Amino acid sequence: MRVLTIPTLLSAFTLLGCGADAPLGGQAAPIIDGVASTADEDAAVWVGILSPEGYPQGSCSGVLLAENVLLTARHCVSRTADGGIACSKDGKPISGGGVLSDYPVERLAVVIGTTMGRTTKAAARGKQLFTTGAKNLCNNDIALVVLDRKIAGAKIAKVRLDAPPVKGETMTAVGWGVSNVSRTNRRNRRADIPITSVGPISTGTGAVGSGEFQIGEGICSGDSGGPAFATSTGAVLGVVSRGGNGAPYDPATDPAWTQCVDTADYKTHNIYTRVDAFKDLVLQTFEAAGTEPWLEGGPDPRKAKLGEPCDGPDACRSGICIDAGGKNICTNPCDEATACPDGYVCSAVGGSKLCTPKPAEVPVSATPTEPTVKGGCAVGGPSSPARGLATGLAAVALVALARRRRR
Repeated sequence: MRVLTIPTLLSAFTLLGCGADAPLGGQAAPIIDGVASTADEDAAVWVGILSPEGYPQGSCSGVLLAENVLLTARHCVSRTADGGIACSKDGKPISGGGVLSDYPVERLAVVIGTTMGRTTKAAARGKQLFTTGAKNLCNNDIALVVLDRKIAGAKIAKVRLDAPPVKGETMTAVGWGVSNVSRTNRRNRRADIPITSVGPISTGTGAVGSGEFQIGEGICSGDSGGPAFATSTGAVLGVVSRGGNGAPYDPATDPAWTQCVDTADYKTHNIYTRVDAFKDLVLQTFEAAGTEPWLEGGPDPRKAKLGEPCDGPDACRSGICIDAGGKNICTNPCDEATACPDGYVCSAVGGSKLCTPKPAEVPVSATPTEPTVKGGCAVGGPSSPARGLATGLAAVALVALARRRRR
């Protein structure tokens, strides 16, 4: 978590963390030519290391994939060797980027919200750290952390695990790093940044590993670990690893963002670590956290599944809540190609096909009885199995068909 200067961009990239001894309230605001981030991106968080006395040190960015799962860069949670980092396209180190040791995970602090100051308190700390275990950051600059608590009501992000980013696809960068347009301690964003290359590939500015992708100008020191959100779906594609433009830098006179902004002579190139390339590591972390990831294109895993109680469509993964015999439960759509699980039948309800609880079967040997009338309502058994089926289906009322259609 330190600013690393480099002699030329062709030989090495800068790790985009901030100095480990920097005070919490002294960092500049993030994203080159960015604007203030909104509550829509509250899954993006500030990440730092606490001193043994409990004071924040350094500054990175990260993103919540669950209320108790943090995704960030490996160099944000580790001590690394001084100097730039140069890698080959197969992920082998050419120079720099060595991992010395991981910080004690309980010293990791997470702050939520869009602004912060010296009195801002951590929402959670680290409990368990997951990395590839590599001793070099090349093609391995990723870390996941199980937090010591669930951050109640926290916004979480979808994640792309089953496909890589695509060259030309656009994304939004969000982070807490250095900016050329703001000096306040706030979270910023820059939208519609195109992905220029997806590894493994060698480019005129260096190499992009098989688990990485590259963009141009957009991020800077302190944005390390910050998410790339896909413009099309909002899913996390990766986290900031390193970058820069190779411009000469004099810390005594030059602005902190000198090596992050395009000029006529120096073009900026920044590298993200892809999340999909580390799917097994992500799933291992979620298993330890006792929760599920919100997969791109899938439902929010915090919502209720088929058959679980609901108080409205927003409570269900499917967006469909029905009244089944006086009990509100979540259900799923069905058709000839999508069968219902055991205990459910595919029924026509309100012009749609939905999975409904299978009616209780009447034994063949049972003698049908006349319904018992109490208060004007039949409460006894049906006079025949066929009648019982019709009554059971009629009791299933659609509560949220309109919601499902909107989806």
